[in-house]
Amino acid sequence: MNSQSPGRYSAVVIALDRLGGRGTLGEVTKVVNELIGEVPEPRVYEILNRLVNMGFIEKVNDEYVLPRDTPNRKGMLMASKEVINQQ
Repeated sequence: MNSQSPGRYSAVVIALDRLGGRGTLGEVTKVVNELIGEVPEPRVYEILNRLVNMGFIEKVNDEYVLPRDTPNRKGMLMASKEVINQQ
């Protein structure tokens, strides 16, 4: 998977969910690597920041946070899981 891969973006969203909806760069990277294999931390950082810039997640202090809005959060997770399952 390249850094623009929908699978990597999906893995980042799923990783945040598995971390209880919030996590640091290191925590997210660890879970992403468990989900889809080795993804360098700089790539995870790039994806997290793109998701922040697009408004899909927030950054609060040193943590990245999924939306608190339940429908949006569930929709993001369902779509992310579907992408991962198709790969």
